[in-house]
Amino acid sequence: MSLPTAPTAPVICYLESAEHGEFIELLLYEGGTRLRVRSGTIGKPCLVLNATYGTASKAQAHCQRLQAEWHERGYMPCNPSLPVADGSVADELFCDGRIPHPLLDAFLAINGADELRGQPRRLALFRHGLRWHTDFDLERIAEFGLHAGVIVEGDVKVAGVFSQLTYTYPGQTLVSGTIHATSFGHGDGHMRVMGDVKVANIIYGEYNDGSLVINGAMHGRAFITLDHDMYAEGGYHLPICEWNSHENWDGCLEPELFEFDDEDADEPGSMIAAEAIRRFMREGRDPFRPGAQPVMREPEPPPPPPPPPLSPFAQRVRELVNAEDVEGLTQLIETWPDHGEEWEQALVGRLYAPSTTPEQRLRLKALQKKKP
Repeated sequence: MSLPTAPTAPVICYLESAEHGEFIELLLYEGGTRLRVRSGTIGKPCLVLNATYGTASKAQAHCQRLQAEWHERGYMPCNPSLPVADGSVADELFCDGRIPHPLLDAFLAINGADELRGQPRRLALFRHGLRWHTDFDLERIAEFGLHAGVIVEGDVKVAGVFSQLTYTYPGQTLVSGTIHATSFGHGDGHMRVMGDVKVANIIYGEYNDGSLVINGAMHGRAFITLDHDMYAEGGYHLPICEWNSHENWDGCLEPELFEFDDEDADEPGSMIAAEAIRRFMREGRDPFRPGAQPVMREPEPPPPPPPPPLSPFAQRVRELVNAEDVEGLTQLIETWPDHGEEWEQALVGRLYAPSTTPEQRLRLKALQKKKP
């Protein structure tokens, strides 16, 4: 199906792949300057992405490129075999702030995102969270080439593995809520999750230049980090399996998870095999050997509360004690107007202090006699 050179009415191009059981639908509208992409599993709620272009020719060129790419993958033009239902919808938010949004500054604060500040680059903004019926890798958004990053306003709820483990990824991703998935894998991008990460099985961080910051806590069966920059400010409610320290590593994790250092080796090495960990996550398999007893990392004790602030009287007493000014202490007790509990303690303390002179002790005893 070829697109008109200058579309004025909405133009739809629909392609399906029987092999993959998926479809892509491309729509040019608003005089050809807006592109809507709908994509996903045939018969399931689909992903919806929107993008605006300065000219109709730019929108059409991008639309034609996507049409050609998916045709090369085996997607064929046809009528929909089942009705198309919208699932999670992404609007666009620009990094130059032309449309204010409370999460834009938080996104631009992610590692590496500051270079986008002020630029007319678009972000995919899921205003009502992101939901998907099976495994979901962020490549599914990035492969359309429409957005420089992703903001999910709300929760991510994936009935499978939620991941960013490919090389065609959004550079930065912000999730303002909590991630719910069977497993979660993170790789080369930079991601911040403002809520928790709650999985049934594995949270996995793969060696790379990416980073993952979780402001909440991690919940699951195992937290496996292969020298990956990832941490949870709210704590870890699962065993931590760390390659750097070999904590819960050798003797705990299944041998299937490790790659062999060379073909002649009798035993696997200490590095996680990328395909093996992905398979364990997809299949929901327990990463621990039968009978393994991984150690839970004890949370650090909370810091002691700060001492209560000193009253003006106590502060002045401290200054005079540090200065070893016994006469100054005596005069302070004599002249202080408030004869409360702190004053009485100071009076008694000076009466029996060895450094108090006989003359000072007489003056202090006179004060004691005047007490009501």
